[in-house]
Amino acid sequence: MKRRIYAILAVLCLFNMLNVNASTYTNLKIENCSKESVGPYVYSDDFSWGMSLDQIKEKSTEIYSSGKRLRKRAFFDGKNVVMPLSISGGDALVKLGPRFLESVQKHIEVGYKRGYIDAVIFPDMGHSHFFIPKKFYEEVLAPMPNSKRGEKYELMINHPELKILYHTAEQLTMLDENKKPLPDRMLQWRFYTRNLVGDNKALGRVELLHETESSHNTGRDYDDKHRYWGHGFNISASKNGCFSFTKKGKTFYFDLSFDDLTSSSTNTDGWDF
Repeated sequence: MKRRIYAILAVLCLFNMLNVNASTYTNLKIENCSKESVGPYVYSDDFSWGMSLDQIKEKSTEIYSSGKRLRKRAFFDGKNVVMPLSISGGDALVKLGPRFLESVQKHIEVGYKRGYIDAVIFPDMGHSHFFIPKKFYEEVLAPMPNSKRGEKYELMINHPELKILYHTAEQLTMLDENKKPLPDRMLQWRFYTRNLVGDNKALGRVELLHETESSHNTGRDYDDKHRYWGHGFNISASKNGCFSFTKKGKTFYFDLSFDDLTSSSTNTDGWDF
């Protein structure tokens, strides 16, 4: 009985927090945040594996200036920011709370400030995973049927105790032929700092994980109180992006999407180490 009451209260609390309006979103650029109608889009073949740091920085500038954006990206529907989530029979529109969006903004800003990232595109800081509180997962999310996948993501992504994991330097060449870090200080720094874990309280708290058992230092464990969830969201910076962040006093924009990048020719994809 107590578990059921806890689950009901948790759901009601989270849904109440999503009753917002445009003024509540601090990093929203309304004119860039309408529902997707047409490209240009970012594709997986805009990038390549084994890029150098200079190539990633150059590609970041190119993609940003081109105005290319993510498919099925988040948009403002007149009342809430929502993001399409593919489900059986179509898309569910998942509400993204202001606190979540501000959290992501601050993760980007902290990442740049501390030198954890060099670009907000797929080859660097371009995708995420989640660490969900186990108690919340077991008592609230796990019992929900697949038909409620949209509601499940909405509860998950707006939970204040959610942790967001970013695997950065995704396509950066950091290892030699023996899978050892190259003798370059910057590349080694990027290798050992590639697991960013951010808070979901808009506090700008970012931690680092290190996975000694992984050849690419790909972390997937946080602590005993959280459960790893693989399918997070994708990020891509664009001059026409919906949300803003600041870097060295200048304002830049980015988009979010649940959909992974696809090839421009085949629309299929396979990412992550």
